[in-house]
Amino acid sequence: MNSVKPPLPPISDADCTPLVDALLKLLQWQSDRIEQLEDDIHRLNKQTRKPKFKSSKMDQQTEPDDGSRNEKKKGPKRSKTQHLTIHEERIIQPANLSEN
Repeated sequence: MNSVKPPLPPISDADCTPLVDALLKLLQWQSDRIEQLEDDIHRLNKQTRKPKFKSSKMDQQTEPDDGSRNEKKKGPKRSKTQHLTIHEERIIQPANLSEN
């Protein structure tokens, strides 16, 4: 059922009449509607479709990185209990200890 959509031939300015424009808009509307209905069918049948990915932005020219990002600079790891002082040590025996 997955057929390839045939491409439209180029239309010259002389052949581009209001009727041709209206028919091209109708074709576009129909293809959009068919895609919506196919999505509904897949959703109702609990089938998945291929995800639509956004185009890659790798080809776009980016600004050079000047290092002025708002990144938090982390220091070396340190012990969290290093600054605590032990005031007293107690040995506590459990109240009910059953021997097996």
